[in-house]
Amino acid sequence: MPRTLVITGHFPPEPGGVQTFTWELVRRLPADRLLVVAPAWPGAARFDARLDFPVVRRHAYLLFRGLRRLAARHGADVGWITAAAPFAMYAPLVRAAGVHRLIGSTHGQELGWFRCAPTRAALRAVAPAFDALTFLSMGTRGEIAAALGDRTRLVQLAGAVDAVRFRPGLDGRAVRRRHGLGQGPVVLSVSRLVRRKGHDLLLDAWPDVVRRHPDARLVIVGDGPTRSHLTDRAARTAPGTVTLPGTVSAADLPRYYAAADVFVLPCRDTRGGLQVEGLGLSVLEASAAGLPVVVGRSGGSPESLIDGRTGVLVDASRTDGLAGVLHELLADPGRARFMGENGRRWVCEKWTWDRAAARLAALLRGAPVAEASPEAGPDRRDVRLRDAVRGVEPAWDSRSS
Repeated sequence: MPRTLVITGHFPPEPGGVQTFTWELVRRLPADRLLVVAPAWPGAARFDARLDFPVVRRHAYLLFRGLRRLAARHGADVGWITAAAPFAMYAPLVRAAGVHRLIGSTHGQELGWFRCAPTRAALRAVAPAFDALTFLSMGTRGEIAAALGDRTRLVQLAGAVDAVRFRPGLDGRAVRRRHGLGQGPVVLSVSRLVRRKGHDLLLDAWPDVVRRHPDARLVIVGDGPTRSHLTDRAARTAPGTVTLPGTVSAADLPRYYAAADVFVLPCRDTRGGLQVEGLGLSVLEASAAGLPVVVGRSGGSPESLIDGRTGVLVDASRTDGLAGVLHELLADPGRARFMGENGRRWVCEKWTWDRAAARLAALLRGAPVAEASPEAGPDRRDVRLRDAVRGVEPAWDSRSS
């Protein structure tokens, strides 16, 4: 692989979905070919000290400072901007620094940029500076292609899951004891706490779930600008049944999935469709852990599950429907377990970081890469999974509208 300059505003130790996407791919590339430029988050020096590749930290988002000097010193021929919104604006500066090949990646946040005239124009203006822009899901590709036309090549580069780290059979009892969850069913959500993730809608639906399952508990893992609001709302609407532990360590996170019976990510479009979900890595983690998943429809989120097989796709803005799906999964543990087993099998076949990293390395080398990843979208393995479960599944009302 050529020496590569990675420019990212989303890098550990800051938590988040794009941060996970960036980290899981970067750590699988040859360390002696990398130089990462990232923001100086608290705890960054301690994190960077354990890495096999150099990381240059910049204050705030001034990632363009000294690029020419860094590229020359590292001998970088290739660049990767890990999130196009807003860092695609640096593309001309990266080119001017002597980088001859440049790849950019898009996620859910870029769809909002494409839907707003000024930011759409800005992305269209810099698109020719990229040799390729990657997209997460086929659900997001169409809108990106319509906005950019033929200004640059589009190639799929999806997120994935570590199916060894997230797996069934781990012991979640310590998590249950820590938060006083008892022996009843636990519903889990894991994400950054922002409005489009839909936790306010989940809290609106939760009292109805508790009325039918008094021993049920809800755990919302993560941090973000809505956490304080959600904490207050939970105390008002369903006191004593909701826990918001904040960010948990990477080592501890699999045990939270192990403590749960159902996973939910009630995402929805917000701000007039300017903020949408790109895919939903935590949904894949939950499936890898053997949990049934309930996912709101937004952007590329429908591609994070097989609706009716590994989980249920819902309109999360209908809180009665959201509550109904959660109730039915909690009331039918056999059905929930069946979906979780399907989900585990599906993610192990389809969503692997090693495969995604090999695809990124090929893009950076300039090797031929098909536009759509062969493991993405409903393929023959998905069809085999559907065929395998169709004849034995019980009747089910998915309430996915």
